[in-house]
Amino acid sequence: MWVKNMIPFNKIGEVLHELQNLTDFVIIGDTIVDIELKRKGTESDVDLFVLGVSVLIEDDKIREFAYERGWDYGKTPIDTPRLLVPINDEQLQIDLYENIQDFFVPKDILDNAINVKIGGYTFKSVRLEDYILLKANAFREEDEDELKTIVYLIGEGKLKIDKDYLKNHIEIFEENANSIRERLSSVGIKI
Repeated sequence: MWVKNMIPFNKIGEVLHELQNLTDFVIIGDTIVDIELKRKGTESDVDLFVLGVSVLIEDDKIREFAYERGWDYGKTPIDTPRLLVPINDEQLQIDLYENIQDFFVPKDILDNAINVKIGGYTFKSVRLEDYILLKANAFREEDEDELKTIVYLIGEGKLKIDKDYLKNHIEIFEENANSIRERLSSVGIKI
């Protein structure tokens, strides 16, 4: 089995800083877990919610931006842009998203984004609590596994969450709020 090595955050910060020349964004993926755990890097991809361009309408602009920098360009499973950036012997995968089809990040979550330091730069990221809500809303098998890992890390004292924030924010998912509450309960987060 091929094992992906950790890509250091100082290199990821440089790439994300370069990407800010194209668009503003909010980090929405599990990068926030690595940051909260104070890891030196990530073995995962970086998921971004794009604010400044449309990942669907301005696809050519994003592709051109990538190619000008020697980055590869591909597609995510939901047909949004994927940038593949060579870093040393590794490849950093950056997936770009906006609200389309079943992929939905409520505006309140984006508005409540926090500043996080990656390498020498500061970026916007969803809060860990909002990341948990997004995972509970999607709740595919990998989301459930990730939530169980987060619960384990909370139990180990390595992560902390604000349960009041979770409880108050669950309602932004409107008709899905009860399902999210039940899913969180099923993995061990009682709110």
